[in-house]
Amino acid sequence: MPVAASAIYFLNLRGDVLINRLYRDDVGGNMVDAFRTHIMQTKEMGTCPVRQIGGCFSLYMRISNVYIVIVVSSNANVACALKFVVEPSERAVPNATLQVTGAVGWRREGLFYKKNEVFLDIVESVNLLMSSKGSVLRCDVTGKVLMKCFLSGMPDLKLGLNDKIGLEKESQMKSRPVKSGKTIELDDVTFHQCVNLTRFNTEKTVSFVPPDGEFELMKYRITEGVNLPFRVLPTIKELGRTRLEVNVKVKSVFGAKIFALGVVVKVPVPKQTAKTSFHVTSGKAKYNASIAIVWKIRKFPGQTEATMSAEVELISTMVEKKSAPRPPIQMEFQVPMFTASGLRVRFLKMGS
Repeated sequence: MPVAASAIYFLNLRGDVLINRLYRDDVGGNMVDAFRTHIMQTKEMGTCPVRQIGGCFSLYMRISNVYIVIVVSSNANVACALKFVVEPSERAVPNATLQVTGAVGWRREGLFYKKNEVFLDIVESVNLLMSSKGSVLRCDVTGKVLMKCFLSGMPDLKLGLNDKIGLEKESQMKSRPVKSGKTIELDDVTFHQCVNLTRFNTEKTVSFVPPDGEFELMKYRITEGVNLPFRVLPTIKELGRTRLEVNVKVKSVFGAKIFALGVVVKVPVPKQTAKTSFHVTSGKAKYNASIAIVWKIRKFPGQTEATMSAEVELISTMVEKKSAPRPPIQMEFQVPMFTASGLRVRFLKMGS
């Protein structure tokens, strides 16, 4: 019996789509959400590889940390459908890759530098949703490891991080625990093509022959154990029907020897704002009618706090009700020598 797959999805352990392919238009756009809700978030996960969701059937299997989901709109032979995934790996024709032949497509041979140098930076962005009372509603970190390499020849580098899986594998190989301090769990890791994925899958080691110059070695995401660099505590009071009092306190919770640079706090106010006045303990504040109240602090030391008080006068009686939701406060900043995830470089070795 022929198998007409409507779609195939590759999902991570949280149900996020890694890659997908739609073959027919009979699959709804919410199929992944339905699979996550009715299968992944229930106790029935793993008990049966076939589930009917709405008018479609989901055939799924887990390989390592990836779920492969095949969606069909009619009754189908499960074994035949899963062959769609299994047979290409069993009957594939081996081809000699660049890694096997020793050639490296991203780096030319014969490079020489009088002074060999390597620069490495970890750059992270914090995505945070906090309530008006200061409690964290949602938080995650997206980061990337950037490198600049000016090395002679064909160097073989090995990078060690304080990630949980890598340290556990290293402890098993050395038959003794590895002292590392805090460990973190990386999610959704993607690497530059120079990284040896076979070695990473078996040894959890980031080994690579780097390109010459600047490149992005890896990207990742963190959802647990995020160290927030700032805490923002806003207070908004209504003084009559045409005046508002806005108070925002920002506390830095990173080390006292570290400084945040280019701090910008954007506080939304009603559209019918006519006049504003400010008082700040640090930096400068101004009102931008197209954006919000913009509070800028050039240099923010660690373990300190700054406050901004503003009086807002409205053109006419406020249209918004007191219970109407207000847009969230936005904040931009850079904190050198600090990672919200806690990720740090343990070592960077170069083989012969």
